[in-house]
Amino acid sequence: MALELVTIPTASLWNRTDVPDTDAIAVDLPDDDLAELESAARRLAANGVDPVDAGPDDLPLGPLAPLIAEVRTEVLDGRGIALLRGFPVQRCTVDEVALMFWGIGLRLGRAVSQSVMGERLGHVINVTDTDPHARAYRNRSELSPHSDPGDMLSFLCIRPAMTGGVSRFVSSLSVFDEIRRERPDLLVVLARGFRYHRFGEEGPGDDPVTPHRVPVFSECNGLVSGRFVREYVEIAADKDHSIVLTDVEREAIGYLEATANRPDLALDFTMAAGEAVVANNFTVFHARTAFTDDPDRRRHLLRLWLAADPPRPVVPETMTYPGEPGIPPQWGRTPSFASRFDSQ
Repeated sequence: MALELVTIPTASLWNRTDVPDTDAIAVDLPDDDLAELESAARRLAANGVDPVDAGPDDLPLGPLAPLIAEVRTEVLDGRGIALLRGFPVQRCTVDEVALMFWGIGLRLGRAVSQSVMGERLGHVINVTDTDPHARAYRNRSELSPHSDPGDMLSFLCIRPAMTGGVSRFVSSLSVFDEIRRERPDLLVVLARGFRYHRFGEEGPGDDPVTPHRVPVFSECNGLVSGRFVREYVEIAADKDHSIVLTDVEREAIGYLEATANRPDLALDFTMAAGEAVVANNFTVFHARTAFTDDPDRRRHLLRLWLAADPPRPVVPETMTYPGEPGIPPQWGRTPSFASRFDSQ
């Protein structure tokens, strides 16, 4: 089906009128409902169990189960975003909270590798003092609207930054709908897509640049999906001189980002300690402002990339890496690249 003819589900076409603040997407986790999961997490943490080695039977949700099932449905089939409030970061250790977060993640999807290090439960912490070329989730730079591999992503805030680190979420399907209406000529360009640089996380023998174009917007089985990372596109053109971004391609990228950053579409907020956002990677773009850390209390988020079962039907060209969702592990390697931000 042609993109210009696809009907987008109303729930996915949200804007700031529908979601004026975080209360509109908030899901509270009552202490009483968390008790069984918290108790299990404390027990596992005391025994030194790594969260990724724990299964559903180790981390029972108890009365929380129906609520998390509703969250999964909302993220996969509704607005594509939910904000869970109430993780007990004040009374629990990081290891205990990580186990609770992992336990909820197990009910949302299957955690996939987030880098060549193979971590399925990532720690989002600025490490540029020891690795000045750390990948985006390990540095403090601003991140423009983008999406990650996998069907869903989730961040849990252990500790916010001293200043900055404001999150932005916007319905990529609302962005698509605006561009389809206002600039259908640029939608054609975005649907054709761009080749992506893999930032040194390609597998042995693989090209550092995708051999195919990754469409920003694509359709499969009547569903429109969004996929975009501007820096991957620009670095591909910088490093591979056979790739030339045309004026109209640059215009399309600029128009896409301007639309995604429109205040009438995008929701901005700073995650508080104990809050976790869950978002659909194919229907929601996310971004982040630059931040400054307290040297003794660094911004610390936990992150999951999740594959849904069954997965969302998407065209194969949306995949940046071959194989299953995520980034293939390559033991002994570190996710690092020379970003424009860190080289300045």
